[in-house]
Amino acid sequence: MAFTLEERLQLGIHGLLPPCFLSQDVQVLRVLKSYETKSNDLDKYIILMTLQDRNEKLFYRVLTSDIERFMPIVYTPTVGLACQLYGLAFRRPRGLFIP
Repeated sequence: MAFTLEERLQLGIHGLLPPCFLSQDVQVLRVLKSYETKSNDLDKYIILMTLQDRNEKLFYRVLTSDIERFMPIVYTPTVGLACQLYGLAFRRPRGLFIP
């Protein structure tokens, strides 16, 4: 949704996206607002993994906006809990590699 009308026309995607334009900063704020409504780490993990499935660029923008806050959710220890409750949290296989 962050593509401007000019970018949409150049890429040939005009009409394929919602008609409104939202900057990535506004989208990050919307994700954070949704994230804050969740009371436990597993629900926060599921929100972020769903975001990664939908919009990977926005996912990494949210992650890097406060890396110390989000890494415990998308990595240890919450990912351990997600593994224990695999059937509840599984969406699709993926990995995160930290050098």
